[in-house]
Amino acid sequence: MNFLPLYDKIVVVKLDEENKIGSIYIPKNENNILKGKILKIGCGKLLENGDIKPLIVNIGDIIIFKDNYNIEKYKVNNIEYFFLKEIDIISIIK
Repeated sequence: MNFLPLYDKIVVVKLDEENKIGSIYIPKNENNILKGKILKIGCGKLLENGDIKPLIVNIGDIIIFKDNYNIEKYKVNNIEYFFLKEIDIISIIK
């Protein structure tokens, strides 16, 4: 699926979290914090004066974000895509 996000929208695919270290299972995250990879980004945030402020994130960045009511989800061929704004991102993982 080829998405073209508008302005400050970002398309992310969730990365599977490893919930096992050796033979020990780690409980699932209670705060709905997800790890994902940015697939597409819009051109930037539209400001009140009509200018566009570029986004800080880039395609390919690995991020963590909270799955909340602001985030739209769309599932295609068993792949769940998340549509969020840059402000919904908690951190970029370097």
